[in-house]
Amino acid sequence: MNGKYILAHDTGTTSNKAVLVRLDGEIIGYASAEYPVYYPKRGWAEQKPSDWWNAVTKTTRTLLEKADVKPSDVAAIVFTTQMSGTLPVDSNGETLMPCMIWLDERAKEQAEKMSRGIIKIAGYGLTTLIRFLTITGGIYGHVGKDPICKILWVKEEQPKIYAETYKFLDCKDYLVYKCTGNFVISRDYANIWWMMDTRKGKFDWSDIILKKYGIERAKLPEIRKATDIAGKLTSEAAAEMGLREGTPVVVGAGDVASAAVGSGAVREGKIHAYIGTSDWFGCHLSERKKDLFHYIGCICSANPNMYLCVAEQETAGACLDWLKNAMFKESREDVYVLFNEMAAKVKPGSDGLIFTPWLFGERAPLDDPMVRGGFYNLSLEHTGEHMVRAVLEGVALNMKWALFYMEKLAGKADSINIVGGGAVSNVWCQILADALNKKINRVRDPKEAGARGAAIIAMIALGDVKSFEDAETLVKIDTVYEPNPQNAIIYEKIFKEFRSIYKNNRKMFRRLNLKTG
Repeated sequence: MNGKYILAHDTGTTSNKAVLVRLDGEIIGYASAEYPVYYPKRGWAEQKPSDWWNAVTKTTRTLLEKADVKPSDVAAIVFTTQMSGTLPVDSNGETLMPCMIWLDERAKEQAEKMSRGIIKIAGYGLTTLIRFLTITGGIYGHVGKDPICKILWVKEEQPKIYAETYKFLDCKDYLVYKCTGNFVISRDYANIWWMMDTRKGKFDWSDIILKKYGIERAKLPEIRKATDIAGKLTSEAAAEMGLREGTPVVVGAGDVASAAVGSGAVREGKIHAYIGTSDWFGCHLSERKKDLFHYIGCICSANPNMYLCVAEQETAGACLDWLKNAMFKESREDVYVLFNEMAAKVKPGSDGLIFTPWLFGERAPLDDPMVRGGFYNLSLEHTGEHMVRAVLEGVALNMKWALFYMEKLAGKADSINIVGGGAVSNVWCQILADALNKKINRVRDPKEAGARGAAIIAMIALGDVKSFEDAETLVKIDTVYEPNPQNAIIYEKIFKEFRSIYKNNRKMFRRLNLKTG
């Protein structure tokens, strides 16, 4: 190695993590800083971009000091962040309002208006559906969480802000701007803004969609490949971060696309799983595919020659966070270690206790904003240990449901690589292997898979790695979890009841949760 490192920032929903990655893919250190999510109204979820940037500058300086790395040793900077955020800024890059993050549902009315039609399929007007599927390869959700809906919300509900908006940005775009002064967006982000033509040879904002909804192209950033150089670090940003002015800043990709690379599952048809605040399955494919009825489809991947088929679910680790807050009044640093110990004491199936993890609606395979979670078949005989294990099992069973439809598009998987913070748990990995009845390969340093993937993207941008296929060797497998046949039978029985809970109660969820304001 030549002593050079990639500085990768993984900016998630709750924290930013700065990670130094050697050019052989090895992680040599990291530093993290947390920030809040604000919920000012029902269905609203916001963050302050200044919180992101403060976390980025703080963690960069901390990491360089901890790792004893000189600013000149940093070969490039790259960001991977949460996706589906919508942030209007003026011509000076000043924010005009807080960022509406991916959890925000305030634009549900705009989504409903866009979906009107005499003839409807899956809740969309036929003409609208055909237009989006043809051009973008997918379509916005009914919930109003997608940026096209949020931009229309700003236009209709905050016309003054809309008029003052120079560019709409996502989280990564804002951080790249803060570093370079340039307004760019990667293909994967632009794809799920649902205004980009994703057909091969296109990959640009669709004039048809922009004209239809009255959104000016000039208010959108330039679309670039993830492996492009976005610009050089400005003197102002360098001073704040403690880095060298002129350091290349790579366009990068979102958390989903970066984790897909960092999972090592970069070849066509290889499925990976992620468990963090949310969870998903992902798979690289050479052609666009979709399952509209179960909210599974392809977006542009970090690899410009491939698409990434994704089945995303809203709450996974967030369910454990909810349980932590419910069980402990004071913060405990060892709470997740404790949860693993508690879950290990309970036999598979949690003695009939079932947890459904739909705490904030659900995307794949339900696409239902009204569904909610809960414990079912709870008795006086059940303990806190049962509840913890039931949460882990409920997430795994929910993922099993999504995987069924994912495999219809991508083909059957004999084994699945797993990444994300949830993969640190041996108990959860084994539960997932048993519930899916598949071999689970845990990637080394699974919590840093997004940052490692982002770093690999940067290495390709710099020419240190020749291709995404070559990058496969940079990702090592830590542990392999084989499914237990007896446990697989238990989970298959529970899975039938799990699906029935939604079928039997979805009308109740709608009655209870169909509210406004």
